[in-house]
Amino acid sequence: MLKKKGQYTSLEKVIRVKYCKEGPIKYISHLSLAQVFTRALRRANIPVLISSGYNPRLRISFGPPLALGIGSTGEYFDIRITEEMTTQELVKRLNSALPTGLKIMKAMTISSSLDSLVKTINSAIYLVTLKWDYQFEVQWEKINKDIEEYLELKEIWISKAGKNGFKRLNIRPSILDFKIEEKDIENRQLFLEINVKMGNDGNLNPNYVIKAWLTKNEYSFEIVDLNRIGMYINNREVM
Repeated sequence: MLKKKGQYTSLEKVIRVKYCKEGPIKYISHLSLAQVFTRALRRANIPVLISSGYNPRLRISFGPPLALGIGSTGEYFDIRITEEMTTQELVKRLNSALPTGLKIMKAMTISSSLDSLVKTINSAIYLVTLKWDYQFEVQWEKINKDIEEYLELKEIWISKAGKNGFKRLNIRPSILDFKIEEKDIENRQLFLEINVKMGNDGNLNPNYVIKAWLTKNEYSFEIVDLNRIGMYINNREVM
């Protein structure tokens, strides 16, 4: 049974949930994603606290949103439940109510005094998959050198679309690291790992990082996949 704000019980606790977002569902907006989870929580009969006021809603607090088209193996949200329920039961019930592409990985009880995910998460790591065509002769020493030179730059300027048109933005302060994670020469794929600032320190879309690097070095790699593989609070994974 869902409880309204003010109907507190001694069993009330905050649960932090980790989930993955993969496949076609990565193309829905953050607002639509929140609606999907709201419906799933109701269908699964999870006893979530409801806010008061003229437009009562389930109390769900999400981490930093993903840009459209980016998948993830580690997203988070917090909920406050008002009845006794194990985290194992919560995971089982919620997974049974979620659509394909969304899956709860794990859940844990946290202190109600902790700051929100948006306030505390300050970095994220993305895995970018690039592919080259048959005509391109890969020179790995040059690529490694180009990455080193990219990180040595004091400024990396991009044009970013906003409500009032395009504006110039220096993204270099938000790039923490940029490196080759893996090579798949047989399938002509290169995997790059990008570590960027998040939250109050800035929310840098990794697409800007990789596209600026490709443009600077005149590479014709194709971006075939982009996934957020971790979010961190002071260099420690959220959970």
